[in-house]
Amino acid sequence: MPSYALIILLGSGLALSAQAQQAPLDSNSVPVRKIFTVVQEPPQFPGGMNQLRTYLRENMKYPQAARQAKKEGKVFVSFIVNERGGIEEARALKSLDPALDAEAVRLVESMPAWTPGKVNGLVVACRYNLPITFDL
Repeated sequence: MPSYALIILLGSGLALSAQAQQAPLDSNSVPVRKIFTVVQEPPQFPGGMNQLRTYLRENMKYPQAARQAKKEGKVFVSFIVNERGGIEEARALKSLDPALDAEAVRLVESMPAWTPGKVNGLVVACRYNLPITFDL
């Protein structure tokens, strides 16, 4: 009977030591960061909202298939303005048309760097939702 108790103790000790060890981070690991949705100072497109509208109007390439099908409407694109003002993780939130969705994401991904958002005076990554209107 004493040998049975010793096996249980040894077995549980091995389990504890395995739990205490942390897996090493691999080269693909990304540190977790907080992405804000509400900030004191929101991200800004260079030159403000009027310049953003100008940018969208001048850079939009209305997809030919959507034009022929007379597709119109808004594509809402969600993206992150990172701490350096770069655009990350742009995606269409609600599909209007696959070609229009792709064009809206392309427009966002090709934007110049924004002024990042701030919380308590510190620059933070911020999620931003932008409606992009397609009209003929």
